[in-house]
Amino acid sequence: MPNSLHSERSISDVVSPPVTTKEESTATAVPSHSSKPKSVWPLAAVLSIFGLGILLLLAAGTRELDRFARDQSHQLAETALRKSVEDVAFVAGDYGFWDAAVEALTRKFDKRWADNNVGEYAAENLGMSRTLVLDPDNTPLYSMIDGETSIDPAFFPVPGELVTLAEQARTTSWDDPEASSAFIVLGGDFFIASASVLTPEEPDEEEIGSYKRGVLIFLRKLDDEWLTATSESYLLDQLRLGIDPAKDRADSLSLKNADGKPIGYLVWSAPAPGRAFLQSTSPWVLAILLAVTGLILLSLRRAYAQAEVVLTLNKELLKRSQDLEESQQKVVQALDEATAANKAKADFLAVMSHELRTPLNAVIGFSDLIRTQAFGPVGSPKYLEYGNDIHASGQHLLSLISDILDISRTNAGTLELNCALVGVSDILGRCLTLTRPQATRRSVALDVVCTMRDATIMGDEVRLVQMLTNLVSNAIKSSKEYAAVRIKICPKGWDGIVFRVIDTGCGIPKDALATVTEPFKQAGSYRTHFSPYSTDDAGAGLGLAIVKRLTEAHGGTLHIASKVGLGTVVEIHLPKTASAISKSVAAG
Repeated sequence: MPNSLHSERSISDVVSPPVTTKEESTATAVPSHSSKPKSVWPLAAVLSIFGLGILLLLAAGTRELDRFARDQSHQLAETALRKSVEDVAFVAGDYGFWDAAVEALTRKFDKRWADNNVGEYAAENLGMSRTLVLDPDNTPLYSMIDGETSIDPAFFPVPGELVTLAEQARTTSWDDPEASSAFIVLGGDFFIASASVLTPEEPDEEEIGSYKRGVLIFLRKLDDEWLTATSESYLLDQLRLGIDPAKDRADSLSLKNADGKPIGYLVWSAPAPGRAFLQSTSPWVLAILLAVTGLILLSLRRAYAQAEVVLTLNKELLKRSQDLEESQQKVVQALDEATAANKAKADFLAVMSHELRTPLNAVIGFSDLIRTQAFGPVGSPKYLEYGNDIHASGQHLLSLISDILDISRTNAGTLELNCALVGVSDILGRCLTLTRPQATRRSVALDVVCTMRDATIMGDEVRLVQMLTNLVSNAIKSSKEYAAVRIKICPKGWDGIVFRVIDTGCGIPKDALATVTEPFKQAGSYRTHFSPYSTDDAGAGLGLAIVKRLTEAHGGTLHIASKVGLGTVVEIHLPKTASAISKSVAAG
């Protein structure tokens, strides 16, 4: 618990609302009776205007939706027409830029090849309605009409529009000739015409510019089948061909010949989803607005009737608010008293710990003189035994008092760290000096693995030794006879160090792992069958609590992993630099 009186009052200040007088509260909270509306008709007028505005916005939205749908359908129609033209142009361009077609249609005419590729084959497999092959002088060499072929020029007289289209095709590049496309009307029917100049794939240099190329023209009829398929694929309603542009609610695209002049139009019905939506929903919207307006007016009448009840409840709430403020003041006072009591407890522990050390030091000192027989033999061996017991008990009690003082300081946030560069080998050596006698008595071996003996760490040397010694002492206590406790010191990352203590002892039960780092909490040992209240060389349950707080004070973390019957691994992760180290322990 934090011990700062200032922090407690800050919290209460946040919780407590500003205190005002009873007269001020009443004056600000109670509305005046004169402000109550006398009639609901002005509000009805406002609601009517609001409803009309909604209808106008709805109408504007439907118009915008119709415009968007019309634009979309226009784009779809353009895409459909462009796709159909590109399909015919691709076939014409593919055949025109093919050596076999040049050879069979211009250099050495082969009617059988023509029938099998651009004649009957084109009608049956490529969807072409007509084919026309022109020589360099625009004289027909070969033609096909609806699958029937002929080499008679009179079979398919060449209209002027196709001659113009052929001349446009001849203006394309020798390296990459492109088909020229346009729309044409023949016998009252509309066709897509694509002309491709017959060009060798790799012409000789002397041929380029001097070689007069023939032209291959494919025509695809825009028949009812094409109209139906396009209408279904591109969602164009009532798609048709005409000589006049669209009128009223229809839309259209012009079909241009080789000279760029319109010769007809692709016409379809423009979609109007907004208009249809408005026609179907406007009666319902109007009815809903009228119903909502009526309900609002009725609710307002009832609200006016309940105004007095609200005023009465407001006064009662103000009184309860004042009572709550008084209660909060009592709570703040109680918190202040609790804080003072907590500080008094910490001061008492600190003073008592200090006062108890003075007689204990005398007891330990005199018992040490007895057990070492500094002034000669003590006579009876029992006195020597009692002297050893007094000395051991005094040391144990002094350690306990020191631990209690450390816990008190950490809780109060007053434990200071004397940080300096400390050698890892010095920490390890002092720890082994302190724990080897205990390990010898327990018949436990200490196995040391250290890869950082020459390294240094920023910290309080006394506290670092205390942390590692506590961990090793706990590991010795929990181990069986003739077992081994491993002490491993290794780097962590580029600026960290790990002190790891591993034992194969009794382990810590899973339900005790969460509390073993709290003061006066123990999991027991192997010899005591995990009884935390056994007196068999058990401590007060302060070791791990102190280790955790000192570790956090050095900017590190404590990790414990254990399993009953297999042992325990305790790790202290510390930074090697002073940037992450706090000079005092924060209040826990």
